[in-house]
Amino acid sequence: MRLSPYVPLLLVAWPIAEIAALVWVGGYLGVLNTVGLVLLAAFGGLALFRYVGFGLLRRVQAELSGGRMPAGTLLEGFVVLVAGILLILPGFLSDVLAFLLLFAPIRRLIIAAIAARLTVSTVSSAGRRPADDGVVDLDEGEWKSRGRGDSPWQGGPSIPPPDEGGDRS
Repeated sequence: MRLSPYVPLLLVAWPIAEIAALVWVGGYLGVLNTVGLVLLAAFGGLALFRYVGFGLLRRVQAELSGGRMPAGTLLEGFVVLVAGILLILPGFLSDVLAFLLLFAPIRRLIIAAIAARLTVSTVSSAGRRPADDGVVDLDEGEWKSRGRGDSPWQGGPSIPPPDEGGDRS
């Protein structure tokens, strides 16, 4: 995965913009009101985590028990949990971004963009293993036992292979 060259710039510019927004809002509302808004957003983010987390678990379990892959539900829950993290972080720009993520049409656009880049594959437990997993399946006549005495890791009496008259039942 290749990161954008703008990521380092964003990591430096975002906190500076958050501080500038806090100072600007603090100049209009006062220090106590600004701190109160930041704390209110943080507690809202924590409540969102709790509410969405348990709701997401119930929906994923319902889809799995119905035999469906919960990819869309997981992506939606992931985006809402990112919004919760952004609400917990101090700052008003992250709060605005979080509220945009909570707005359903924008969230669906983001999920569609993420889903277009993901490939979801499922493996049925009843199906056969893929051929390239390093496991070789042999039928009864395609192998021959050399007995236990040939291996330094297996001690004990040698058991004759099935084709030499020994019964392994």
